[in-house]
Amino acid sequence: MKTVGIIASPSAGKDVRRLVGHAGSTGDVDKIAVIRRAALGVVESGIDRIMFLDDTKHLIQRALEAIPQGDVVMEPIEQAVMGNGRDSEKAAAALEKAEAGAVIVFGGDGTNRDVAKGWANVPLVPLSVGTNNVFPFHMESTIGGIAAGLVARGEIPLQEVAERTKIIKVNLANGETDLALVDLVLVEGDFIGSRAIWDVSNLKEGVFAIAESSTVGLSSIAATLKTIRREDDVGIHVEMGTGTQTVRAPIAPGTYETVHIRSHRELALGETITINGPGVLAFDGERDYVLSEDQKVTAFISREGPWVINTQRAMDLANMNNYFVTST
Repeated sequence: MKTVGIIASPSAGKDVRRLVGHAGSTGDVDKIAVIRRAALGVVESGIDRIMFLDDTKHLIQRALEAIPQGDVVMEPIEQAVMGNGRDSEKAAAALEKAEAGAVIVFGGDGTNRDVAKGWANVPLVPLSVGTNNVFPFHMESTIGGIAAGLVARGEIPLQEVAERTKIIKVNLANGETDLALVDLVLVEGDFIGSRAIWDVSNLKEGVFAIAESSTVGLSSIAATLKTIRREDDVGIHVEMGTGTQTVRAPIAPGTYETVHIRSHRELALGETITINGPGVLAFDGERDYVLSEDQKVTAFISREGPWVINTQRAMDLANMNNYFVTST
């Protein structure tokens, strides 16, 4: 069956950065409406099946209940739901097993990271509803839905409309591996606590795969020093602390902060950086791994991330092929 997967994070857009900033939170009603519009786009494409993660708030299930489904099979992914990032990771693995042709993810950088951990080369339409929204698209979900459906059906070849993204691959001190899609940052401290970072005074260093001047979050610090576009085959390493420079950067919605910079340099793909403890590693803006004083990790940027579908290119190709035109 030609399948589109849908994954949504019920916690995206509700963390402390929105409280200390000026963004408010993204309510469930708003999320359901966005998901519903994407699902209507998927149905319009003529897909056989939508598989979805029935999260703790039942966002997708509630969105799907209100739409005409026609011959489309609506199938929940069979898994226990815990209300954390592992839900998205396991759902992505299930969609890979089901050979989904495209996956729509509603969330921020963290949610898309979880999906990439579950399915490394997932064909992805990432739609923004989170706080850190460097990786996903800000776009109308109706178009994201039909683009995903056309790719999943094979009407539009994935290779013609998608590019494989960069990731930061991390070799942890315990021998395991991890990844980030946008940034890997070491902060002072010895416990994870509130995962989201909003205090910049304890930043120590970071590796950035994307640093674009029009985005908000930790990567905006690197962007003040050098623009690193998602299509550029480079990254940047930044050391924070007392030095010869300070920068002003929008580290959260409505919030500019001054950050002290000791050094920065461009990184080639595959170039290894060693990060020494002590501190806590934050992956895509969220603290996730504690390093003791005698521990270290290595990290490098590679182009082995998800295949991100360019929806504009997909729709242009569909129109060039007169997909939506019928002769009378």
